[in-house]
Amino acid sequence: MNLTDLTHLFTNFFPFGFVKVMILIILLIYIVFASIIVRQEHLMSRVVEIPFSPVLRLISLIHFVAAIGIFVLAFLLL
Repeated sequence: MNLTDLTHLFTNFFPFGFVKVMILIILLIYIVFASIIVRQEHLMSRVVEIPFSPVLRLISLIHFVAAIGIFVLAFLLL
């Protein structure tokens, strides 16, 4: 392996491959955050009785599904 092969390896991997992997890792962390939001909403609705609790549950579930959808799209497109 000579110097030009090594430079091609770094230029091909780091600018695009590293950024792609980091974006996917950040999106995975965001999915964990969205699941925590769903869990916290579930715990809150058990403790506090409010009339629009089903609306909040729906919003948190839509947010979680959207986070998973964005991860899948990023995985397929990147």
